[in-house]
Amino acid sequence: MIVAFKAQGGVVLTSLHSFGVITNGEYPKAGLALGSDGNFYGTTAEGGTNGGNGTVFEINGITWAFSSLYSFTGDNGAKPYAGLVQGSDGDFYGTTDEGGTSNLGTVFKFSVGGDLITLHSFTGANDGANPYAGLVQGSDGDFYGTTEAGGTSNLGTVFQISASGVLTNLHSFIGSDGANPYGGLVQNTSDGYFYGTTEQGGTSNMGTVFNISTNGVLTSLYSFTGGVDGANPYAGMVQDPFSGIFYGTTYQGGKFNTGTVFDITPAGDLNTLYSFSGGINFDDGGYPTAGLVEDTNGDFWGTTENGGTDNNGTLFAWYPDGFHAGYLGTLYSFTGGDDGGFPIGGLVQPSGGGSFFGTTQNFGQGGVGTVFLWDGPNYIVDTLYSFTVSHDGGLPYAGLVEDTNGNFYGTTWEGGLYNSGSAFAISTNGDLTNLYSFTGGWDGAILYAGLVQGSDGNFYGTTEYGGTTNDLGIAYGTVFSISASGAFSSLYSFTNGDDGAFPCAGLVQGSDGYFYGTTVNGGINGLGAVFKISAGGDLISLHSFAGVDGADPFAALVQGSDGYFYGTTVVGGTDFGTNGGNGTVFKISSSGVLTSLYSFTGGNDGGYPYAGLVQGGDGYYYGTTEVGGTNNLGAVFKISASGALTSLYSFTGSHDGASPYAGLVQGSDGNFYGTTFAGGTNGGNGTVFEISASGVFTSLYAFTRGHDGANPYAGLVQGGDGNFYGTTEHGGAGGSGVVFELSGVPSGVPQMPLNILVADGNFGVRSNRFGFDYTGPVGPAIVIQAIADLASPTWIPLATNTLTTGTAYFSDPQWTNFPPRFYRLQMH
Repeated sequence: MIVAFKAQGGVVLTSLHSFGVITNGEYPKAGLALGSDGNFYGTTAEGGTNGGNGTVFEINGITWAFSSLYSFTGDNGAKPYAGLVQGSDGDFYGTTDEGGTSNLGTVFKFSVGGDLITLHSFTGANDGANPYAGLVQGSDGDFYGTTEAGGTSNLGTVFQISASGVLTNLHSFIGSDGANPYGGLVQNTSDGYFYGTTEQGGTSNMGTVFNISTNGVLTSLYSFTGGVDGANPYAGMVQDPFSGIFYGTTYQGGKFNTGTVFDITPAGDLNTLYSFSGGINFDDGGYPTAGLVEDTNGDFWGTTENGGTDNNGTLFAWYPDGFHAGYLGTLYSFTGGDDGGFPIGGLVQPSGGGSFFGTTQNFGQGGVGTVFLWDGPNYIVDTLYSFTVSHDGGLPYAGLVEDTNGNFYGTTWEGGLYNSGSAFAISTNGDLTNLYSFTGGWDGAILYAGLVQGSDGNFYGTTEYGGTTNDLGIAYGTVFSISASGAFSSLYSFTNGDDGAFPCAGLVQGSDGYFYGTTVNGGINGLGAVFKISAGGDLISLHSFAGVDGADPFAALVQGSDGYFYGTTVVGGTDFGTNGGNGTVFKISSSGVLTSLYSFTGGNDGGYPYAGLVQGGDGYYYGTTEVGGTNNLGAVFKISASGALTSLYSFTGSHDGASPYAGLVQGSDGNFYGTTFAGGTNGGNGTVFEISASGVFTSLYAFTRGHDGANPYAGLVQGGDGNFYGTTEHGGAGGSGVVFELSGVPSGVPQMPLNILVADGNFGVRSNRFGFDYTGPVGPAIVIQAIADLASPTWIPLATNTLTTGTAYFSDPQWTNFPPRFYRLQMH
């Protein structure tokens, strides 16, 4: 999907690709609802086509065919943690934990035909906030529920809402009577009161059981102590229609502090029926998040989130009467394979009995949950459906690099076939190819950094985690190479020695052919390191940071025109021993001699420079800090090769943005372009900006968190077509970030034809001198730049001249120290 958005001054942002568009949804946290049509209906907490805000789905009760019915937009709700309930009118009613007008959750109704209506958006005031639990329809036809937060004490509420959306706050919890109700309610058929639980509060702050009348009179029936009686009941209860007793679970407490099964009378007499061992003594499971369901025989069934033979949760039954009276049986242990794992939702049994249906939050064939059928007679679980992840990746933290064909290459932090990150290629028309999916093992996992194309045409990068493990089973990241067609090679696994650990930054190829990089940890002092590595994988440790000279270098290096490599550290510096430091700028030679150029103070000069530097045509190095500046929201600076720093701009958090994690790129017009992670006029989702070498600032675009994306963590790259390309960490149709193109950025200087000359007039002879003929207005500045490989993104500035009509010659004073180089002239 390619979507264009207008911005300031004719600037247009085009979303080329949205990562993580999972139409079927992912992570079903709630149980299923059996509809009157015999089909099952449920929700997923994430996924969908509208920013990953969750979905409503249907499972056919005969064919088990899956249908995704609705994707939440965020405006009408997001993150439905609870299941649905079918009202007497045939529609389904439910809640979302987030989204709505205040992003504090909603109540909605959904017709089988696919129409969704938001009945109420919570405000966080007396109406409550963040309804984690679902609804129950009372005998009066209205629906009743709880919110986990909000109310007069911000400890949650009990509310009543009509089918038309009229909401009444029945009670605000104050702590002594309970706090933070995560579970739903059940109406007592005898007295008409609603009974429920709170996860915290009560006399021991371990949760309560309460009842409440339809006019809001609440009675606290029991306060859990955290001992044998249990603690922190997440789920609601179920009432036995014959005895009138309520049955429920606690998430913690009991003999082994891994949860209990209990019963309680309407008068508040509580009896602990079973204490889960968490797998310590038995494979009975532990930490039951969901409540119980009673079958036609009067037995109670439930799930535990953990425990079992593989510690992926269990399905169990509690038998109160008959031959097995007082016995809990573990009927199935989830394996974490195709059957799923971590079932935190409840079960549902069709009227015919025998079998139970439920969901698991994780695992399955796609790794993000399943819908299952437990076949009673055979004691097995059949996976009816596995939710799938998007194989294109997700959360692209890093920027892009353009190859000689005009295509862009990048990485994602997660996603791919194994949810450990991916490398991809994308064209300017939005066609994306997944080149490689990291497994999380020997090849690495979690890619913060982007790629760099080497002189051999391959792309080189780092993974923060993964690689060959040590004797303790720990892996510290890798260096890898990948071809344009996806051929992958793991070059090096870090050891957490003097070579470093956890490389968050990308690489830069030096004029000597080596790739230079940093690690955020490791080194002799555990504060990060600088290294260089050959294309064959031979790594040389150059420097271990000691704190005073910097610590935790998060960003990549840039080679300056003097041959040194320049970089930043997030913390450390001269005040390292006092407060850990606010970061540094340093330079280091190819042999490892490091010089500290500047220590940030956290004041107007900025602090915590997460990003690397770029050398401008004037020879200065330009960069950003994530905090500091006059408003402590980040700054832009320039610094000379000798360490003289000038603050250019302090972000305000409004239209200009805030928290620039990324570095800058110098455009063909001589100005610098960058992104902010936060701020902007559209809800604080980040911006794109332009700034001149003298500090003149222009805000170009504010992200909306819609299809255009949100929170650009990485910087920009200017393509050969003159447009800028980048990524956002979040937002987009799948909620997992986008690749975007920014066009229409006005250029400060018109393009003018130049006639390039060589001193001896012979292009076939290597020369250290060339010239150019120019006819045009006098005055524009020309920057002369050099590069050894046209595929590299970094041109090295050599000199700046002022254009005058006529012929001018230029000599490269270092031409004998480099292999043959290309030159270009850049106007600004």
